[in-house]
Amino acid sequence: MTSFLLAAVLANGAYRFEPTTRLDYDVNVVFDGFLPLMGGNEGVADVKFGVQVNGLAPDDLGLKSTIELTAFELSFNGGRIPMLDVESAKAYFPKSTISSTATGKVLKNSAPELNLPVRLPGLDARRFPEITYLPIELNGKDLSVGEKWSFDRMFGDSPMRYECTVSKSEGNLATIGVKVSQEYTVLEDETLEVVPEEKGAVSRVKTTLTGSGIVVFDMKRGAAVKVDMANSSVSKVTDIQSGKESDRKLDSKLTVKLNGFEMPGTVKTSATKPVGIVDNTVAFFQGAWNSGKDLVNQGAGYLTLARLSLGFFLSQIPGGAQFARFLAGS
Repeated sequence: MTSFLLAAVLANGAYRFEPTTRLDYDVNVVFDGFLPLMGGNEGVADVKFGVQVNGLAPDDLGLKSTIELTAFELSFNGGRIPMLDVESAKAYFPKSTISSTATGKVLKNSAPELNLPVRLPGLDARRFPEITYLPIELNGKDLSVGEKWSFDRMFGDSPMRYECTVSKSEGNLATIGVKVSQEYTVLEDETLEVVPEEKGAVSRVKTTLTGSGIVVFDMKRGAAVKVDMANSSVSKVTDIQSGKESDRKLDSKLTVKLNGFEMPGTVKTSATKPVGIVDNTVAFFQGAWNSGKDLVNQGAGYLTLARLSLGFFLSQIPGGAQFARFLAGS
């Protein structure tokens, strides 16, 4: 280990993974706004993941752990889409082994390289750890109130900027305020899928993503126990041929919570079911799926639908925009 890594291990602000470590997380992302599906629609999408993290003995690089998807559920405009389950999601997020520093920087990921038909540097499902159990990189110091630091993580061709400030430290828990920002530009064809070159593209889309929220870090456990982020994405769409411009807006909320963790003083409330939501989009998916069985191979249809849905519903997570491009181009 480097001296920096050793210093981080001794500090209160350090991740810790050992062979006895097991962490189960619930991940929830809710989107409200322009959804680039079926030609573009306004709507609300809700995706839920279950993630299990297991620690391993450290290696020469530092800490080692595995990440595995344990549950997956997708709802659209209030209704669950039944043909997308954890097994279809695992095709894109297989169990992987991660080597990382004690500050949370990923050094190695066993997730397989995929031979994509488009050039997407650094764009693959390997960033899954960074949006779940390694949500921020720490600075190797004690998490004292007022401590500030910043860092960049590359996603695709553009960096995402993270600005962190410890706002509260009580007992074993430190609450870290996080702000994120990123800008990137892609080319889209008439179906709103990303294409690598202007040939075949009909529009250029420049997106600015900003977000803020908190990460709660358990200094004794050496693990993030809660992530709560609200992000806003604004896209300027320019028609390549006419030069005409239009805007898209999408708000999202990301929550990651260690199973069983409750903030001190939290009062549990019963969930209420949304009233008056029309299920037209879910009916479309179900109808298209059923009719498609007689026209195309079901496996191909299954993967296509999973690709489009998973790609989009990860696009607003910090760093998740890479998944949208990766899945749309695969």
